[in-house]
Amino acid sequence: MKNKKENAILKAIITKNELGAIIPLAIILVVVAFGNPTFYQLKNLLDILRTASFSFYIAAPLTFLLTAGGMDLSIGSILSFGGVMYAKLIVNGVPVLPSVVLCLIAGALIGFCNGIIIVKYNQPAFIATLGTQYIISGAVLVWTGGISVSGLTAPSKIIGQYYLFDTVPIPILYAVIIGVVCYIVLAKSKWGRSLAAIGGNKETAYLAGIPVVKRRMLIYAIVGVAATFTGVIWAARFANGLPGAGDAVNMKNMAAVIIGGTSPAGGSGTVVGTAFGCILLASIANFLVFLGVPATAQQLIFGVILIAAIFIDRYRRDVLSRG
Repeated sequence: MKNKKENAILKAIITKNELGAIIPLAIILVVVAFGNPTFYQLKNLLDILRTASFSFYIAAPLTFLLTAGGMDLSIGSILSFGGVMYAKLIVNGVPVLPSVVLCLIAGALIGFCNGIIIVKYNQPAFIATLGTQYIISGAVLVWTGGISVSGLTAPSKIIGQYYLFDTVPIPILYAVIIGVVCYIVLAKSKWGRSLAAIGGNKETAYLAGIPVVKRRMLIYAIVGVAATFTGVIWAARFANGLPGAGDAVNMKNMAAVIIGGTSPAGGSGTVVGTAFGCILLASIANFLVFLGVPATAQQLIFGVILIAAIFIDRYRRDVLSRG
C-alpha cells in the first residue's frame, strides 16, 4: 500500500509539469520563513512579484516558442533596444503612446527577421538568434555610446511606476493580463494546441494541415514584441534607457520556462508553470540579496539551476516514455 502511494505521488510529480516549479517554490518559502522573517512582509512580497513580472513578460511568449520547438537568444538585446528606443523617443518629444507603439512595432520586425532567417531559410535558431543578439547589442552601444539615456518626462514614467490603490505596482497588473491571455491561447485554443504539435513533429503537423511556417514566424514576432515591451516598462520603471538592461535575461527566462515544466525539446508547455518558475527565481534572488550574496555568485547559482532543470526535464521525459 505504501509503495502504491509513493508511486502515485511520483506519477503526479512527473506528469504535472507545473510541479517542477511549485514544489521547489514551496520548499523555499518554508526555508526563508526561518532565515528571513521580513520575507513575508507585504512590501517585500510585492517587490518579488514585480521582479517576477518583468521576467514573465518575455517568459510567457517564450513558452509558446519552446513549445513549438524554437529558441531565441536575442531577447536580452531586444529588451535593451526597446528601453533605449523608448527613452530616446521620449526625450526627443514624442508622446508616450506613439513611443510605446513604435517600440512594439520595432520588436515585431526584429522578431519577424529572426523568423525569416530560422524558418524560411532553415537556419539553426541558436546561431541565428545569437547573431541577432550581437548585432542589436552592438547597434545599441553605437547608438548610445554606452551611456544610459535619461531625462524621461513624468508622464512617460507612469506606465512603470504607477501603483494600483497606492499599493500594487502596475507591472504586476501587466503580468496578470499577459498571463491570462497566454494561458487561454496555449491551453484552451486550437491555435495553442497546434504549437505542441509543431514542437512534437513539424512534418506531421504540416501534413495535418497546420500552417507551420506562418505560425513559427508569428511566434518569433510575438517574442520580439514581448522583449521590447519589457524594455519599455523597465525604462519607465527606472527612468532611463540602459544599454545593458537585458544582460543575463536570456538565462533567467529560459530557466524560468524550463523549470516551470516546458520542455526545451518542444512538444509541451505550460504558462502556469512558467509563472511559478518566474516567481521561484525572483524569490531565490530576493533571498540571496538578503544573505548578501554578490551578483556574480547569483549568476553562477542561476546557471546551475538552469542545468539542473534541463536534466530534470530529460529524466521526466524518459520516465513518461517508459510509461
